[in-house]
Amino acid sequence: MTGSIAWKQFDLIVFDMDGTLYDQAALRRRMLTLLVREAVRSRSLAVPRLLGAFRRHRERLADRADVDFIRQQYRLRGHDSERVREVVNEWIDERPLPHLRSFRAKGIVDLFARLAASHIVAVHSDYPAARKLEALGLSAHFAVAADDVGRLKPDPAGLHWLMAAAKTGPSRTLMIGDRADRDGEAARRAGVRALIRGRDFRHFDDPIFGHAA
Repeated sequence: MTGSIAWKQFDLIVFDMDGTLYDQAALRRRMLTLLVREAVRSRSLAVPRLLGAFRRHRERLADRADVDFIRQQYRLRGHDSERVREVVNEWIDERPLPHLRSFRAKGIVDLFARLAASHIVAVHSDYPAARKLEALGLSAHFAVAADDVGRLKPDPAGLHWLMAAAKTGPSRTLMIGDRADRDGEAARRAGVRALIRGRDFRHFDDPIFGHAA
């Protein structure tokens, strides 16, 4: 675990969304319960299978910098792309929103408030983030999603966008996420320092955040 951070050396603090600002595993268990109910009601496993295929497809696209993922993400073999878009919008973008606050990361509200007093706080997510922030009861100076910059992490396009918006550079930027292969690698490619949950810290009330202001 990382011992301490000189918070004053940073202007911009960038948080990942899913798995960082809330317990993604717990939310997925909640959504799985709803998916099971839907499968029983419809007597079909089509929706959960489609969502699983979509997530796996998107993970593969993240490693393909030469592919236009915005168009390709909904193109699943054997599925109509508009139907894929509808299901993803319903089950990934919309239905989780009322449940998010129940799984909000402990200590994150206080940390956001303390950091916002002296830093620019931003969110960089591979999925739309603005409504999730609202559902979590959080606010940030900037929020950018993969669709906004045309690239999924670990491409550093989102971090470059945020640094330009904040008028700062890599040495004055800190990325906080939960995946070394996505958040950490995006930070490395952008020349930005990263804190990875589970590697550098466990919770937002850990001592490392005690002097974040």
